[in-house]
Amino acid sequence: MNNYFMETHHHEWILTNKLGSYALGTGNLINQRKYHGLLIASDKQFQRQHLVAGIEERVEHRGQTLHLDSNNYSNCIHPEGFLHLVKPWLRPFPTFLYSALPHQNHILIRKEIKMDEAGNSVMVKYTNLGHHKLHFTLHPKFTMVPHHELNPPGSLDHEHFESFYENTEEGCEFSCVRPSRGLKVFGYLQGASLKENRFCYHNVFYPWEVMSGYEGIGDQISLFELNFELCVGESKILVFSDSPIVNPEKLIERIEKRYAKLPKPKDFPQNPDVNDDLIESLDLYDNLLYSHEEYLKLLEFALRDFVSNDDIVAGYPYYGPWGRDTMIVLNALIHNRKNLALVERILEKYRHQLRDGLIPNMQAESGREANFDSIDATLWYVILLWKLGKYKQDKAFWKESIQLIEEVLKGILTNEKYPFYVRADGLIELKEEFAHATWMDVRMDGNAVTPRNGAPVEINALWYNAICCYEAMCNEYRKLAKIRYTPIEQISGLREPIRHAFQKFWNNGYLADRLIGDEPVNEVRPNAVIALSLPWEIIDRDKMRQVWEKARLELYTPYGLRTLSPLDHRFRKKYYGTQHERDLAYHNGSVWAWLLGPYCGLFLKLNRDELSPAQLADELSSHVQGFRQSFTKGHIASLAQVWDGDNPHFPKGAPAMAISVAALYNIETYIQSLRSGKIEKPGKPVRRKAVKRTKP
Repeated sequence: MNNYFMETHHHEWILTNKLGSYALGTGNLINQRKYHGLLIASDKQFQRQHLVAGIEERVEHRGQTLHLDSNNYSNCIHPEGFLHLVKPWLRPFPTFLYSALPHQNHILIRKEIKMDEAGNSVMVKYTNLGHHKLHFTLHPKFTMVPHHELNPPGSLDHEHFESFYENTEEGCEFSCVRPSRGLKVFGYLQGASLKENRFCYHNVFYPWEVMSGYEGIGDQISLFELNFELCVGESKILVFSDSPIVNPEKLIERIEKRYAKLPKPKDFPQNPDVNDDLIESLDLYDNLLYSHEEYLKLLEFALRDFVSNDDIVAGYPYYGPWGRDTMIVLNALIHNRKNLALVERILEKYRHQLRDGLIPNMQAESGREANFDSIDATLWYVILLWKLGKYKQDKAFWKESIQLIEEVLKGILTNEKYPFYVRADGLIELKEEFAHATWMDVRMDGNAVTPRNGAPVEINALWYNAICCYEAMCNEYRKLAKIRYTPIEQISGLREPIRHAFQKFWNNGYLADRLIGDEPVNEVRPNAVIALSLPWEIIDRDKMRQVWEKARLELYTPYGLRTLSPLDHRFRKKYYGTQHERDLAYHNGSVWAWLLGPYCGLFLKLNRDELSPAQLADELSSHVQGFRQSFTKGHIASLAQVWDGDNPHFPKGAPAMAISVAALYNIETYIQSLRSGKIEKPGKPVRRKAVKRTKP
């Protein structure tokens, strides 16, 4: 029981919609981040506003009062609603079961939180599972501030808010406006009455912000008091939205429908005829709550959390869409045919954002302009076009994509705008001012923390693969259209020189992380694994096996790969402290879950012909067993960004990271294919061979 509560209270639940909005919180509903809250609304440009932090919830029965909510303050938690929490569930939507003290079957309240998929609305549902009629008094806690900000202490005391409310037979409606910010919140509560009030929650404390070196104290304001009775077996629903709620019952029905077919945990508290043993029926001993099939459905739903505005949100709550992350996620989504239309729409969207041969690395978000500080995002994009074309087998798609890729690759070859160039030996070299332009992109004071200037290993493997993809597409188009199509010699002629030059990376049983001139920079990093996991092989199998084995010994953990070998003197054990301290560790030891994808991909390339499908599936399962169990036991709702490099356990960074979830989804999908014997191979890794093509 203690292990379960420690896990669920430390981990976070998340709800999102197709606009990039979210709701986020912990397993005990104590807001630890400034980003935690019930409604953080986004527009189509991913400008996000933190609107509702939570609800003060007081429940009364025969003179006895219990609080369901809890607020952090610098010297205490008040009220202590978390003490009344019998058990939380993080998926398929956050659910919390409360009781009086000591916990008893006579007073039981189930609280559920769900979000609308199409609009910025969230619902909170209260159900009386006990034996007695209960009276609820609620005070919504508004913040109404951009989600990266807090209301400074005292700032709300005299600020003008406009409020409106109406009590009807069906329930009550309310709205509030913060003119200084131009923000609005609308609400509706079934079968309740409402009256105005106004008071502030001063100096609410967010310890996880303070631990990270940020401001962590802010105010919230309540403008309304809502009252209602909840009879035995009855439910009532409170809705918050950033737009007027025209038809609340229809909205509620739509939200409920979104989650209706998702699997619930085995001990989800239902509405039983007799409640005398509900608490006793709960699994408080950390057993599995979902079958494997149910887990796979929840994992797919968790991946869908990041699909917004025909794009991929890189991670919640900090990020909007990032080109590199989007392409890596699409590499996971594309292996399921039902995702192909989505993949194609997103690739088409990025096609229109090409600038001088590159797609944006970071989309415009939260007032920040888009940037093009990446070359690998564009190379991933080219590989994806090839993979999509293999599924579609459409002449028009091949022709259009080939012309686009020619434009992209020629843009890279002739680039004069960005600080990189193609060397005489065919490799791409990043200048010092572009040393941050790989996925190891952290900068401090304008300088790369993990400089990748020179010729980075995975960038050049992607470059080689992009050219091979181009050749293969020309060949496919020629066969399908039954016409001559010769690839541009300026591009295809680079394939063999690049492959020859790539051998310079080989040094002492591993691939150098980059070349300065022809000199290898010998750092044992996962970039070598990324390079060799790509479709086309660029070094011989024996060397590939040596790389995988060294990565297994020095980089592999059950949570992902370390970004630097612990044997390196620069290795940092912990991802902890201020922004400065965390940035130093980010790519110098911290574990990233998404790297399990290329790690398992390289394993498959090396062993697909030697091991049986069952053996492959068992080996892959061993690498994801920790995450699989965390989901099936209900410990986690998503996968985080990073973990400590030494003894990793607790998640760090963004609590929900798209590339992390995509890696797990991709591996689990392939395991299922192995076990079922249904392995589609449109994008099967291809051994190096000459391909002839033509120009249209």
